[in-house]
Amino acid sequence: MTSNTPTSEATVNAEQLRTLIKAFRLVSVSLDLRETLRGILRAVKKLITYDAAGIYVFDPLTKSLRGYEVIGYETDITQTEPFYAGKGIIGRVLETGKGVVVQDVTTDPYYIRAREETQSELAAPIVGSGDRIIGVINLESDLPRAYTETDLQLLKMFASMVAVAIEKAHLHKQLVETRRLEYELQVASQVMEKLMPDHPPQIDNFSICGRSVASEAVGGDYFDFIDVGDGRWGIVIADVAGKGIPAALIMASFRAYLHALLGNDFSLRGVFARLNRLLLKGEEGRHFVTAFFAELDSVERRVFYVNAGHNPPLFIRPDEPAQLLSRGGIPLGIFESTTYSEDIVYFRPGDTLILYTDGVTEATNDRGELFGLKRLENLARQHMGASAQELCHLMVDEVKAFADPERRSDDFTIVVVRAL
Repeated sequence: MTSNTPTSEATVNAEQLRTLIKAFRLVSVSLDLRETLRGILRAVKKLITYDAAGIYVFDPLTKSLRGYEVIGYETDITQTEPFYAGKGIIGRVLETGKGVVVQDVTTDPYYIRAREETQSELAAPIVGSGDRIIGVINLESDLPRAYTETDLQLLKMFASMVAVAIEKAHLHKQLVETRRLEYELQVASQVMEKLMPDHPPQIDNFSICGRSVASEAVGGDYFDFIDVGDGRWGIVIADVAGKGIPAALIMASFRAYLHALLGNDFSLRGVFARLNRLLLKGEEGRHFVTAFFAELDSVERRVFYVNAGHNPPLFIRPDEPAQLLSRGGIPLGIFESTTYSEDIVYFRPGDTLILYTDGVTEATNDRGELFGLKRLENLARQHMGASAQELCHLMVDEVKAFADPERRSDDFTIVVVRAL
């Protein structure tokens, strides 16, 4: 398939989806980074024609990019000078974190010639955990105007796969180098921490905050805030069945799949159906994932949501009974034929949405009592004037104070959304 094949600007066709799923499966099962990257470049060529291509990985020590896997260059550019931020089209992508479509390289001030035949170029950032730019994937064509914005969106999806492959390979290397369980748990904790945002976004008409507290055993809790464009934000909370490094790796894959699929114009139920199949295809299928995703429209003051077997979030409106947002389906990674449904909730000023994992409601005190959902609701109602950040921190402190340290073996995560 060439880049001139008609496609929708926001969707992928059946052939493209099959190619993407095969690439996702390769990332899921292989720990050989070079083999995986070669496979990804082969898959890219089925959807986006190129004459030369390269995957460049960021080296934090030198703060530069080095060619890790390249195709179509006469000289070995992996041995040439590294690319620094702002140097060349690749360095420009590293510096800005944004993909570029260059229709005519001769008119681009950033272009550095590596091939005489190149006339157009396409490059996308490889975004790792914590939204860090960990590399760039670059395509070159001998034809002018060879690439479109649609091609860039597809390349970004492949870049997400590369990010998973790189991080899984790095994590695997760390595991091989250590034999002590304490260090393994420390690595898992760091991976899970990097998957989650450092701070909440600023969203018009809303106050938002999330916190995750790791247990000694390092579970699979995850939350994120994802900018999906046009003033809309994705809010996700998830929990992997399992602990330690396996849970961390599965959640890293889940995050990458979700970010990649949100780049298309799929409905939320479509995104979750595809997530379910992707998790089943790889080794992730040995574990299931519960997840809740809400797409927040801050202008219309509403959320579209889907719940895949996760603890139903609490929607609290002053002077009205609380609602449990449970519509969706069963957890991800159990049955291939699972379908999902979605629902919508409208906010008024003062309304509160509380997302949480089972480590909150199942926290147990020294008398064997559970923290439960009612305590969570009561805290929200007793502090209706507090900001999302204040309420989130208060809830975390209350769960910590309630739980018997000897009984707390699970992570717990809380996300609070308040309409202003």
